[in-house]
Amino acid sequence: MSAYSQPIIRFGLVTPAVFNVLLLGGVLAALGKLADIRKEKEERFEEQTQRLAAMKKLEADIAPKRKTFADQKKLLETDPGQLFTRVLDAVLPKFKEIELARGSLVFPLDRGRVARPLRTDAARVKSSFSGGFGPMQEALLQVESLMPQAVLEDMKITRKAHLLTQQEHLVMEMTHTCWKAGEAKP
Repeated sequence: MSAYSQPIIRFGLVTPAVFNVLLLGGVLAALGKLADIRKEKEERFEEQTQRLAAMKKLEADIAPKRKTFADQKKLLETDPGQLFTRVLDAVLPKFKEIELARGSLVFPLDRGRVARPLRTDAARVKSSFSGGFGPMQEALLQVESLMPQAVLEDMKITRKAHLLTQQEHLVMEMTHTCWKAGEAKP
C-alpha cells in the first residue's frame, strides 16, 4: 500500500463507512423508539375507544331509568305522613274487611328512638290492622317497598277473638319512622 492510498482508504472509505454505520444505528434506534411510542399511543387510543363505547352503553342503559329515578326522588321529598297514608289507602282496597282492616292511624308528635339522631324532617306513624297474617305481610311489604325511607320501629302482634262471631283474628300494631329526603338540618 502506498502512502497515498492509505489516507484515501482511511478517510475516504473507513470514516464514511463508520459514520454511515453510526448514522444507520441512530436511525434504527430512533425508528424503534418511534415504533414503541406509536404502539403505546395506539394502545391508549384503543383503550379510550373501548372506554367511550362502554360509557355509551352505560348511558343507553341508564337513560330510560332517569324518569324513574326522578320519580323516586320526588317521592322521597314528599311529606312522609301523607305518603304513608296514600300507600295504605292504595293497598287496603285489595282485601275484604275480614281479611284486613285498618284499626287506627295516628301521627305521634315525638320523634321516637329512631328519628331522634336524624337531622332531617321525620314523621312517626302508628298504625293498627286486624285480619289474617298473609294480608298483613303483603300490606307491610307494599309499605316498605314503596317507601324506602320508612323504618319499622316497633311491631306487636296479638291474637283476638271477635265477640259476636267468635272468630279469631290477629291485631298488628306497628310504629314506622319515615324521614323526608333532602337537606339536612344543621
